[in-house]
Amino acid sequence: MEVKATVDEAVGIGREIYGFWGTLAKFFGGASTPVSPKPVAKKKDKYIAVDETQVMVGVVKNLTEFFRIQEQLAAHIREEEDKSRNIYEPDQNQMESALKRVMAQDQMAALEVTIRETMVYQSPPEMGALYSKVFEMRDVIAAEQEAARLAQEQKERRQRWQRHQREKNQSLKAGAAVLTLILIAYLWIWLLWLKQLRSL
Repeated sequence: MEVKATVDEAVGIGREIYGFWGTLAKFFGGASTPVSPKPVAKKKDKYIAVDETQVMVGVVKNLTEFFRIQEQLAAHIREEEDKSRNIYEPDQNQMESALKRVMAQDQMAALEVTIRETMVYQSPPEMGALYSKVFEMRDVIAAEQEAARLAQEQKERRQRWQRHQREKNQSLKAGAAVLTLILIAYLWIWLLWLKQLRSL
């Protein structure tokens, strides 16, 4: 990618030439006749090379920040919805809560439109169909995260079940130990009673 340089350099050269001829005429003692500068042919515009990688890194950095803000807004909306479903607040102003939630949802919709337009129309052509590729990858990551969440929940359920089984086994062992002690105490008392009967 190349960016056009300004033509100020050409104008500066024209002024230098005009100043040079005026000084030269004074030096030779001639009357200083105003010399009108001849129109300077426009130089070809210079192009400055720009590192495409740096441009792409900048675009990616800004998009990442944008998506982080979008995710924070989505988390806020989910938090408000969960709070409304699960926590009873007798002093809650429902109109205020409704207004805040609607404003957050409108901001989310506006952010989505902005990001789509930016990624489709304003990203450098070298980045290709950025919007389509990013959202396809988002679907892949969402599926991976859902699978990871389900696996984690299953693992937690299994750990809870194992903990419950351990507690149950410990309760059974404790019950068996208590029953054994009661039986031993009963036998010991019975043997003492038999011994006293024989001694009579």
